[in-house]
Amino acid sequence: MKIPAPCTRILSSAGLAIFVLLVLLSHPIAAQKGQNQNQSQKKTAAPTDVQQELVRTEIGFFEAWKTKDQGYFRAHMAEDGISWGESGIVSRDQQLQQLTSAKACNVEGYGLSDFGVLPLTSGAFLLTYKVDQYATCNGERAPLHMNGSSVYVLRSGHWQAIYRAEVPNAGPPSNS
Repeated sequence: MKIPAPCTRILSSAGLAIFVLLVLLSHPIAAQKGQNQNQSQKKTAAPTDVQQELVRTEIGFFEAWKTKDQGYFRAHMAEDGISWGESGIVSRDQQLQQLTSAKACNVEGYGLSDFGVLPLTSGAFLLTYKVDQYATCNGERAPLHMNGSSVYVLRSGHWQAIYRAEVPNAGPPSNS
């Protein structure tokens, strides 16, 4: 039985959502184990140097998108990195091509907020955020409110995005 294309996108989205949910659910368990070891650590602790560097790097991707700076993408996205979004999976090289093609987006501005950082393993972190973007792509307005996530890995002493994803923020679920 052939599954229609819109359904495969939903299934792909559901698979990604389940993966992210499992990662996020595993974090509180680890936090509870360490809670007795360090009672003085506050939930609202100041961001670490790594967290600040990852946020700066992610904001840099948006600035590079706005200015069509391929060099930033090459330096901060792993060669084997991928991006995932409404149009599917895109390799780093494909993303670089799109960045400077005639169909590239005209970005008027953006704003990132609500950052979350989750350690995955030694040398790997998941960064989540919300973004408001003011852009026109292929003659159409890009979705204004987006949810984003990136997985960063430490390679040769530098943080690189190996996975980046953005999906439109559908807003809160309705009560109907």
